[in-house]
Amino acid sequence: MQRSRTLLALALAASALALHSGCSTVPLNEDGNMQATFVAGEFRMLVNADAPRTAQATGEAFRQMGLFEVGRDVRTFEASLVARTPRDERVRVSIREVNSRQTELRIRVDVTGDRAFSRKLYEQIEANLSRGGASAPAGNPAGAGMMSGW
Repeated sequence: MQRSRTLLALALAASALALHSGCSTVPLNEDGNMQATFVAGEFRMLVNADAPRTAQATGEAFRQMGLFEVGRDVRTFEASLVARTPRDERVRVSIREVNSRQTELRIRVDVTGDRAFSRKLYEQIEANLSRGGASAPAGNPAGAGMMSGW
């Protein structure tokens, strides 16, 4: 009897977690033509830039939002950047080039994700890319990764 109650409680907890961390769309403009997805705590969107340029814009966004960058691995077609918020939450941005003009951006804040903060970070990255201020890092040969702070 006790075992069945424990199993029932575990099943209910797993169901609640699955329902809470589902997939949803995040409208990015007023008419809803641009949307991102928020899947299991991860914000996902495409940007119109290559991976190194997106990584540079992300690093700038970290600084602009008061985040402390603790890790960076930039390669030719992908990148991973990690930062900490002032509240010591881990922010991970994964970047993967889809084609020569578009890059998939994935943002995760801590373990469970933070949709509002992820959207603000995305908007700052997009603004940096739109201004054209983010350029590919100089002296990074094709395929060479840069690791720091791990």
